[in-house]
Amino acid sequence: MSKVRIDFDERIDRKNTSCIKYDFTVQRGKPEGILPLWVADMDFKAPQPVLDALKDRVEHGIFGYSEGKEEYFEAVQDWMNRRHGWAVEKNGW
Repeated sequence: MSKVRIDFDERIDRKNTSCIKYDFTVQRGKPEGILPLWVADMDFKAPQPVLDALKDRVEHGIFGYSEGKEEYFEAVQDWMNRRHGWAVEKNGW
């Protein structure tokens, strides 16, 4: 699998996009005009493989119920173990 390159220098204006970070500060008890200094994944454009997968699903045109395959759950278990040292058991998935 090739590595995906993300442009962390690209500026994306999230104001007026229903963004919690900027558009709901007052409703969340913060002062008007506060400058949020936290950084999250929502501050960057999604990687192209994610955009491609979403586009493929939208073009399919059916948005009914679905269920994850075994490979999905194995990937989650592996990620949780590698990232956090958590051995997640498959219980009730």
